[in-house]
Amino acid sequence: MTAAHLAAVVRNDLRILARVRWVRAVLLAGVAIAAIVAARASSEDGIDRLDALRSGGASLLLLGGLAVAVCLGAGAFARDASRGYLGLLVGSGATPSAVGSARVAARLIALAAIIAAWTAALLAGSAAIGEGGDGPLVVHALAVLGNLALVLCASAAMASVIGPVAAGVFGLMVYVSAQASVNLKAALDAGAVNRDSHVIIDPVYALFPRALVSPMIHGMQQRGVAGPSAPEVDVNGLEVVVPTSGWPSVVWTVFWTGIFLALAAYGVRRRQM
Repeated sequence: MTAAHLAAVVRNDLRILARVRWVRAVLLAGVAIAAIVAARASSEDGIDRLDALRSGGASLLLLGGLAVAVCLGAGAFARDASRGYLGLLVGSGATPSAVGSARVAARLIALAAIIAAWTAALLAGSAAIGEGGDGPLVVHALAVLGNLALVLCASAAMASVIGPVAAGVFGLMVYVSAQASVNLKAALDAGAVNRDSHVIIDPVYALFPRALVSPMIHGMQQRGVAGPSAPEVDVNGLEVVVPTSGWPSVVWTVFWTGIFLALAAYGVRRRQM
């Protein structure tokens, strides 16, 4: 299958996703929530106004984004496989792996478009309440998108071989474990846990996916104003602030996202279509 054929499958899936009601509904709902966040932030003064906007926006991007990523990833294959649509694509000349890769790629693009729309709405709200453009919020949105792409691909990898509900749960567990990995590493570096624990924490941190932490969230967590997107981490009575992710963590998370995407493509080869 040529790159042109692969791109055609991606475009076709994107056209289908654009007509899906729940996709359009969550896109509009996120924009509406962003407007509400900006309106509520406008009642604050000074730094509290910016903190309120960023905290609410970060919660929207993470919690709403997780719901979208899980639904897109976990629902990538089961319904169309049972209806014979995936088999039709394979019968037209596409390999099962190409179909799987294209389907996940289309959902990653849709996820990125939704996050971009929500971020644009938050930036418009920031400008409307007199805070102007918000560069740190844009960087944070990119970090969140990296985490959500990991969740989507993890859910899709499992959805290629099992049901959508279990696949969605798996995707969420991947995010929880990735966040726990960076939290435990931060606690170890801060001396909040026994130093002997490094024999467990260091290998887990080195081998498994890591949640990405933006500079914006790191700074807000230091001041205790990050909200639900980054709750306080209390380990043995000591408050731990998770540091900003460096480029090695970014590359490692992207690498794991690629692994899950490859597993999704391979899993399509093993299922009945």
